[in-house]
Amino acid sequence: GDTRRRGRVSRVVARDMHALSVGVFAFQFCGYVALSTWVEWRWYHRRRGEERQWKTQSGKMHGTIHRGAAACDGDGRGRRGYAWGLPALDLVRANPSSNGRHPSHARFATCNLVVSSLFAGATCEAYLENCDGKSFGLGSTLVQSSEVAGLAKVLVGTLLAVTWQSVLEYYWHRAMHLPRVYRVLHKFHHHYKSPQPWDDLFIHPAESFGYCAILYSPAFCVPSLPVASFLLYMSIMGVCGVLDHCGVRMTWPLGLYDTKFHDVHHAEFNANYAFPFPTMDRLHGTYRAS
Repeated sequence: GDTRRRGRVSRVVARDMHALSVGVFAFQFCGYVALSTWVEWRWYHRRRGEERQWKTQSGKMHGTIHRGAAACDGDGRGRRGYAWGLPALDLVRANPSSNGRHPSHARFATCNLVVSSLFAGATCEAYLENCDGKSFGLGSTLVQSSEVAGLAKVLVGTLLAVTWQSVLEYYWHRAMHLPRVYRVLHKFHHHYKSPQPWDDLFIHPAESFGYCAILYSPAFCVPSLPVASFLLYMSIMGVCGVLDHCGVRMTWPLGLYDTKFHDVHHAEFNANYAFPFPTMDRLHGTYRAS
């Protein structure tokens, strides 16, 4: 009767929820690969030989497709060869150590990409469970966009999420530069002094897990955050995360964002800790112009 019918509906809804979460996982994973591949192809392949026109550190190029480069970038990649494509490919390459990447790059980057995508799927599942009146642990504070009237509230929600993340990330990053923590964890990420595509996820997995927790925390900590706000926030963070380490000069209108900002951090180490916008560095006196 009605009980059996409701049971069937619940099973269908649960299956759909799970499918959507898997889809979010796949979108996060494939979206990162697609954007990084596009950046690499658009500049490092199509515009090789023109690095002075687009590279943030134009005098620091590396790889066999950049034979005209004057010098290596000081991180060991130099003229050893340019490792094209997703670092996970190094796990099956015959001689991965000869491609110029750090020996742990493929393992760390692949692990971190999978974990960040799992965070995306888990956040989606938490939201769906919350909509169904259930929670498997942390309750999501996301609300359906239809419950929130007006574009203004969506933009305010995005601003709140960005602000929350920016504050936490700044202090987390500063903590990563404490001498003992740096030696054990963060030193891996600074192996590359002139980052290029795929270098952004070369982080010790323990550090990466902490940052993922910060990145997705607005979905659990910012009260009544519209889903549209969270999606816009995640789009900004995802795109900026790739562009910050792509080595290509890009700026947003009004100076809101500049890829050279984080490039300075890799080149000089003790400045520009914030991500993705420089506000926290300006407030703490750690900003250095690019």
